[in-house]
Amino acid sequence: VNIDFATLFSEGNPHFFLGGDNVAFWGPLAWTMIYGLVVATFLTLVVVPAMYLLYIRVKKRFKGEAPAVLKIEDDFS
Repeated sequence: VNIDFATLFSEGNPHFFLGGDNVAFWGPLAWTMIYGLVVATFLTLVVVPAMYLLYIRVKKRFKGEAPAVLKIEDDFS
């Protein structure tokens, strides 16, 4: 989608049309934004919690604590 903002504000005619010279710039930029958001979402929801879990486990191992085993009755007693 191409809109000429200069003529929109000066003449009131946006010269709206599909395609054009701007597609060469906006197309790759749009794909970069899409893939960037996908990668950032994956990093935020999967990699960061996994790295945090590894950090906690390594920290406990160096302190000499036993590995944590989740028991439901331990949490409610």
